Amino acid sequence: MRKLWSLLLLLTGGPMMAQRPKPAYDPETRDGLLIEHIQQESDEAQKLRYMEEFAEQYPSHPAAAWVYDQLQPAYFHAKAWDSVMRVGALRLKIEPENLDAAKLALQAADARHDTAQILAWADRVWPIAQKTATPDARQIAGYAETLEYSAAAAAPDAKRRLELLQHLEQHMPSSKYTQGLTDEYFQIYRETGQEEKAIELAEKGLQTEPGNVEMLLFLAEIHARKDVPHDRQLVIAYTGKAIESMDKAQRPASISAEEWEKKKVRMTVVANYLGGVSNSLNRNYAKADTMLRAAVASMRDTDPQLAPALYHLAMANYRMAEAGRDRSRPVDALKFMRRCAAIKSPYQEQALKNIDGIKSEYNLP
Repeated sequence: MRKLWSLLLLLTGGPMMAQRPKPAYDPETRDGLLIEHIQQESDEAQKLRYMEEFAEQYPSHPAAAWVYDQLQPAYFHAKAWDSVMRVGALRLKIEPENLDAAKLALQAADARHDTAQILAWADRVWPIAQKTATPDARQIAGYAETLEYSAAAAAPDAKRRLELLQHLEQHMPSSKYTQGLTDEYFQIYRETGQEEKAIELAEKGLQTEPGNVEMLLFLAEIHARKDVPHDRQLVIAYTGKAIESMDKAQRPASISAEEWEKKKVRMTVVANYLGGVSNSLNRNYAKADTMLRAAVASMRDTDPQLAPALYHLAMANYRMAEAGRDRSRPVDALKFMRRCAAIKSPYQEQALKNIDGIKSEYNLP
């Protein structure tokens, strides 16, 4: 994307300001002679040397801006990136709203892959482009936004990514990229273990995006740790909404379609497991049975949640057997309890005891 933007701007950007008139000069003076050489010289290398000499010797000259207008693009053509940025700063010192000067400097920083300079020049380009408000200026503002966001995306760790995203939000508050930062901050806070901030952002994010599956499941996991009926009811609500929203969830651009399908399967298992256990503990046994059967069907034998899922599934069927005459419920309760007992876990000992109780109570082999 960055190369595409650079190429597009080089081809179509053009000067942002009206062509500056040629300065009047006295060829009998040293400065006038240099201006004459600059105007008349056809050899590009020699012309560059004349411009450099003028810029060095006469930085405060009335014709300095005219020289810089030509010198910066000449440096760009020569791929002298540091000089492009240096002359860009000189042009902006004379004309703080010179978007062409700022744009060339930003492109030079991009060509150098210098993150610090990219941020510095993008921050200078963006407000000028916003004030200019022409189609070309909007395109350049978008280029600056893309570079800053790309720098954040390429950050070596979550802490640096957070710093760069916050920098983007602070310096380009109306950028198209700031619209999705709540979700990005949420992911970073989860990744870095800042749970309280992640909870705050998840609750905030669900106000505008109630079907955000990852936020729903994160909050479900948080409330699942609290062994009280009210929190279990929140788990039931969050997981139910997550399952309902799963098919509508959009695939992140950062992962392939195949990876996304696998992730959706994992999230569905988590939703059914958390919701199923909470329904079981809140005595919603029929719903627990439905959700836990779905979870168990997709779990691997090595899944650490398999044993508790089987235990609660067995208990849900046992409780439904107590309440009715469905002879399949005791059989299923015994089947799931046996599977739980076969797994080494904190549930194993109680599962073994429950097997004997179910067999005796219902006269099962």
